[in-house]
Amino acid sequence: MPRLVSHGLLLLTAFIWGITFVFQTTGMDDLGPFGFTAFRFLAGTIAVLPMAIWERQRLSTISIICSSEQDRSYLMIGVICLGVLMFIGSALQQVSLGITSVANTAFLTTLYVPLVPLLGLLLFKRNIRGLRWMAVGVFVIGSWLMSGASPREAVWGDIMVVIGAVFWAAHIMLVGWMAQRTNTPYQLAFIQTLITMVLSFAVFIAFEITTWSETWHGVMSAWPEILFAGVMSTGLGFTLQLIAQQHCSNAAAAIILSLEGVFAAVAGWIILGQSMMVSAMIGAGFIFIAVLIVECTPEKPVAKQN
Repeated sequence: MPRLVSHGLLLLTAFIWGITFVFQTTGMDDLGPFGFTAFRFLAGTIAVLPMAIWERQRLSTISIICSSEQDRSYLMIGVICLGVLMFIGSALQQVSLGITSVANTAFLTTLYVPLVPLLGLLLFKRNIRGLRWMAVGVFVIGSWLMSGASPREAVWGDIMVVIGAVFWAAHIMLVGWMAQRTNTPYQLAFIQTLITMVLSFAVFIAFEITTWSETWHGVMSAWPEILFAGVMSTGLGFTLQLIAQQHCSNAAAAIILSLEGVFAAVAGWIILGQSMMVSAMIGAGFIFIAVLIVECTPEKPVAKQN
């Protein structure tokens, strides 16, 4: 897949994810955070299933794992961790949306941008080009301007999102590793979505549910948000990410995906009427510059995962 196409898929993913922040917020008018997450990922699992079945006729993830001599145990653990990381990141993000604004949640989530190359360098000794470190720095400035937050003003929701960003960074790195070794993006998307759905329902039933009739009423009231977040963000968005990251580096993917924060702020401003200050617009400009720097930087071989 050409670099321009893979980056275009990531840009489309960022747009879908950014819009979804609004639906995640309004969806909690009738459902709790874990209830919304559970039914969202149920819809996502159903949406991805036909593509996973179609792909399995050509190539099976299970067969690849079983036939691998050196990486078999790592691949098995990786498949499970994809779902666990997605569940923790999604849960922290969803809960935070009931405490802080769409813009803050979106931009603090994208702190995975500096975390991805930092973790790659610290854990795997994988460095990125100097210009991409510059792009990371430009992004951090832009993200700070867009959020307009300071440590003294931080609320519990912001802190939860920052913790979640660590799990999203790990998820992006694991997606890159798993996608390139299995070449089965639809099956991986199905498995990680299924695991997230099961864990979400477990927490929902254990701690959040009151009565099934009330839950059903909430689902019926929030079905547009559940379908959009489930089919578009979970089903389509995460699948596009898995496809694209077979053909680009983790650091480049993280920076392009960070545009979800810009799209989320604009959507929150237009749809929910949330404020967007001049500093936020300047910050959005910085993030676009960071993406342009990535586009102007030659890609190292994907196999090195830089």
